Amino acid sequence: MTLGSISVTDRAVETHRDSYVLDRITVVSVRRPFFVPGLLFAAGIAGFTIAFVDLLYPGEILGFAGVTLACLIVGRVTGQLQLLSRDLRGSELSMAMLGTYGHLNRIRRQITAAMRDQAEAP
Repeated sequence: MTLGSISVTDRAVETHRDSYVLDRITVVSVRRPFFVPGLLFAAGIAGFTIAFVDLLYPGEILGFAGVTLACLIVGRVTGQLQLLSRDLRGSELSMAMLGTYGHLNRIRRQITAAMRDQAEAP
């Protein structure tokens, strides 16, 4: 699942916002930008729950446990596709899109295959 649309052709990568020419792209990466923040939020909520477990109702404890689990899942599953080149360095355009980490990794492989095919073409 991705937030937006993406299309990989033999010359370009087109997203719902921008188009990137494959000749200019030097690095294609998929990162987990919410992994560490998700861990920190989950640890904070779990620590709060453990500290005040004697004062909380069972429903509140379950609610905090659910929020902790949701933070961990969102941090692990959410990915960010980045297309980097000298032209895009430091620009917000380098972030192509957000989606699930596994799906964006498959798209990354498609992009690198298209880049490889373009480099091998005469």
